[in-house]
Amino acid sequence: MLPITAAGAATPAAPASASASPSPAAASAATPAVRDVPGCAEEQPATFNNGSPAPWVGCNSRSGIQGIEGSNAVNSRGTIFQASGVLDKDGRAGLARSRDGGKTWQRVTLPVEFSDVIGFVQVDPATNRVFFMSIAKFFGPGAGSTNPIGYSDDDGNTWHVTRIGGATNGEPNTFGDLGSIFVGPPPKGTKTTGYPNVVYTCNVTPYPSFGPDFQCWRSLDGGKTFQRPSATKPTFPQADCKPVNGPGGSVTQPSIIIPTRGLTAPDGTVYVAISACGQFVVGSSKDAGTTFTWNPVTDARVDIDQDILKDQQANLPGCAGSIAGAGCPEVFQLYGQQRLARDANGTLYFTFNRHQTLLSVSKDNGKTWTQPTAVSAPGLLSVFSSVVAQGQGRVGLSYFGRKDGSKDWNGYLAVIDHADNPNTRTIATAAVSAPTNPLMPNRCCGSAVLIPPPGSTEATYYNLMEHGGLSFAPDGTLWAAFFRDSTRDPNNTQSAAYEIVGGHLAPSTPSWWPSWPWGS
Repeated sequence: MLPITAAGAATPAAPASASASPSPAAASAATPAVRDVPGCAEEQPATFNNGSPAPWVGCNSRSGIQGIEGSNAVNSRGTIFQASGVLDKDGRAGLARSRDGGKTWQRVTLPVEFSDVIGFVQVDPATNRVFFMSIAKFFGPGAGSTNPIGYSDDDGNTWHVTRIGGATNGEPNTFGDLGSIFVGPPPKGTKTTGYPNVVYTCNVTPYPSFGPDFQCWRSLDGGKTFQRPSATKPTFPQADCKPVNGPGGSVTQPSIIIPTRGLTAPDGTVYVAISACGQFVVGSSKDAGTTFTWNPVTDARVDIDQDILKDQQANLPGCAGSIAGAGCPEVFQLYGQQRLARDANGTLYFTFNRHQTLLSVSKDNGKTWTQPTAVSAPGLLSVFSSVVAQGQGRVGLSYFGRKDGSKDWNGYLAVIDHADNPNTRTIATAAVSAPTNPLMPNRCCGSAVLIPPPGSTEATYYNLMEHGGLSFAPDGTLWAAFFRDSTRDPNNTQSAAYEIVGGHLAPSTPSWWPSWPWGS
């Protein structure tokens, strides 16, 4: 454990280059003025899926901090954290923090052990302890043979760092990719020491991206030490795994595994979702991750249409030549980090993309799932979907979307009420920036247009957006991790192609607030 002290300086949220909020004088009775949300820019009115006005406003808050591969967390005081991978011009990995609703952002200086690959942040809402993890550095200060993970009890000013796996813990090393963290109460029979909750972290291990295994570790002492309780990955006979279409053609499962952040129910049951044999499955554990029961999510598969992919490679900027095909919508619709949510009734929700954002529901603890139904706004191709639940039947969504006939991508946020019933649910959706100022103009989300780090003649080839995340704040509003293409900015001297952006969905009337309590 390494106690490290750091401090970040406050910076105002970067200004947006366009705003679509009409003035009161220009607004008509049919089109009321859009509320000016403090700490946000480019306010956009929300609409229900039938086109009628909805009582929400979407907007964005630019951090001025470069990054990719984002995640998002909000503590019980309303402090917002946006994490990312990639080093900035000063060689620092990215974690942005706002204590005033996005009006200003501070860079949280992270310990030297954390690298520029997969920066993931999580907050335990019961204690406000902040957790952060990344892939290990391979060389230089802070380099190690297995992945670091740390926690902070003062919003990121000081950190305590340890590592998962490795000889010190009597386990193999892990440089596992797509790591995440989740926290919750211990199940009956599991005892914690010095901290009330169990901390879990999972990744594709032992190597990044196309590793052969998926593992989880747990901490029973609040993040000081981690142990691997079992082999988490569901086992399928190789003969039962049909080949699926990957970026390079046909790939035999289970060699590709796409994990997602897990969650913990109030009784300590752990839920984890991954892909196996080309099928998304959800596992549940009653013994803090020692054993799992796995069930498929109905009609939720990991498939790539090779004909669509070839057309995109020929016609879409940023697709051909991008890493692992991640600049191609047909490929990056597979990415996502926060696919699983649970509401106060115990209903589980799973989201994935098949050209639209689809939502499946389970009311029996993940044993069976409804047929997936579309929940993204009509007329959009959507990717990078994440889900969070609050109260009874309320769900929040975030995703990138491209309108039919356009090459521009924008961030979208949605609130779904009665989400557990496809026949009665209502969906309110808003973009987070103006149509004239999309977050990703002319391409999304893996870049072949690279920026060399200052002082270097070589560009980094690490400019992918592999996942995102979102949270309900204590006031019932929604915050999500988005990114803005910054290659268009003439003064950009960073080594990343993207800037961390907080997407926000707020009530359209300040006096109106959602009635649901803060949930999971």
